[in-house]
Amino acid sequence: MAGKIAFIYNWVPTVERKGVYSECSTRRTVESVEEALYFGGYQVMSINLQSRRQLEQRFRAGKPDFALVIAEGFLDSPATLYDGTGAALVRQSLAELGIPSSHSPAASMELCRHKELTYGALSRAGVRVPWNQPLADPAAARAFAGANEKYPLFVKPAGGGNSVGIDEASVVRSPGELVRRMEELYDLLGPISLVVEEFLPGVEYTVGVIGNGNPVVLPPVAFPHCLVRSTAVKKAESMDKVALAIVSPQDGRYPPLRDISLKAYAALGCADVVRIDFKADGEGQLYVIDVNGTPSLGRASSLARMTAAVNVDYYGFINLVLYYGLKRSGLAAELSEPVAAAKEKLVSLSRGGQVA
Repeated sequence: MAGKIAFIYNWVPTVERKGVYSECSTRRTVESVEEALYFGGYQVMSINLQSRRQLEQRFRAGKPDFALVIAEGFLDSPATLYDGTGAALVRQSLAELGIPSSHSPAASMELCRHKELTYGALSRAGVRVPWNQPLADPAAARAFAGANEKYPLFVKPAGGGNSVGIDEASVVRSPGELVRRMEELYDLLGPISLVVEEFLPGVEYTVGVIGNGNPVVLPPVAFPHCLVRSTAVKKAESMDKVALAIVSPQDGRYPPLRDISLKAYAALGCADVVRIDFKADGEGQLYVIDVNGTPSLGRASSLARMTAAVNVDYYGFINLVLYYGLKRSGLAAELSEPVAAAKEKLVSLSRGGQVA
């Protein structure tokens, strides 16, 4: 059984946690996950990930048995935090160093972290996604802006986490607004790939899926449909300044969200835990708008709220995520007490009545 866990994350001081560093973890999240791992009885090697070389240097004195990874990329290469490459690169680096890691594998992260690939894979699996158009470079974007007649649209970076480059100005209603928004994103992030898609005016949901083989869909969170979930809005949500609603398994909205989530999870080859974002159109039809392979594990995160809704405490939640990764890697010989308790509480949410 694994005893030494590398906990790998990205952290910058609060004053720097904006723009390209928006997806970095807070100090509170880092300390909370560390506490949960210590509670689970593990020896923890914490690494604020800067570079591949840093990993090589840290592991010379002794390799961990497993890595719990929430890092989005390498801080020494900031583009990896938002261009969609980072989550896969980190896992590839660990695999080359002989260290198994948590969350979805590199190939799945490539799909999840490039929106055009996410949409393509989901569409082929029969999962409804919004009409969308990938724009590989500024020239393609400007050509599209000159020819497009579909409005309103939603504009976002094609790679990385969806709060980078997302705010109220992401909704564009004219060619002028579209061009202006594209230029703002290029100024912020460089000549990155973009995705434009139909703007869906309905309620937004986020759904947690946890486990392997027979994964469990947690009670979703519903957000006010009038808000664009920017970094600022997400911060307000974490501080309970925005009213959120838990969709219970008895709610009529739960079964379709569950079924689509499981289909998306399988289509993208996900593992351990993901968060899937939905938006409804004017008639209430559900569309998947994002699949986050490295969702926040903070105490105030959506996933923590979902697990709390089924009476799984925070330490149990973190150790359960770790357990699924360890078991998938052939390293979990037995259930610890917090994991056993958490799994027992999730049994009723499993479609087949068993949690893998």
